[in-house]
Amino acid sequence: MSDSCLRPLTPIQLQQVIDANPFSTWMQLRVHRIDERGLELRLPSRPEMLGTEALRRLHGGIISSLIDVACGYAALCISGRGVSTVNLQTDFHRAASLGELRIEGSVLHQGGRLWTAQARVTCCAGILLASGRSTLYMSRDVHPVLAPESLAGALSGVHHQR
Repeated sequence: MSDSCLRPLTPIQLQQVIDANPFSTWMQLRVHRIDERGLELRLPSRPEMLGTEALRRLHGGIISSLIDVACGYAALCISGRGVSTVNLQTDFHRAASLGELRIEGSVLHQGGRLWTAQARVTCCAGILLASGRSTLYMSRDVHPVLAPESLAGALSGVHHQR
């Protein structure tokens, strides 16, 4: 289904998209805010996310994934369309320890099919842990979870891990 009209997502709609994504569900991402500045997601880090157990530091791949999903979901919030990452850059500023993480994402540039977004990962004290940006390929189609036929109950069969 194609839709050229950009329409912002509500936090409930974005949470439905997140809950339909197995990886985002495994990470236990929760929508905290969507507004004109972008979005904020939160998640509780867990021991299985550690890369260096002796130092109690999160694996860098988890942090990069958070940059990736925040950029993608920021674009999806504006467009409602499917999004794929073309390029991802992550800068690590401090080691991330166990605890709640806050991830902010916003769109920097809306091109035709290529958009650019940025993201920041902070700890609950607001200390910057990582930042990054992504080039995103925007589908012409509405995200499958947001398509009218999906909204009628397609999520009823999705298993949610809590």
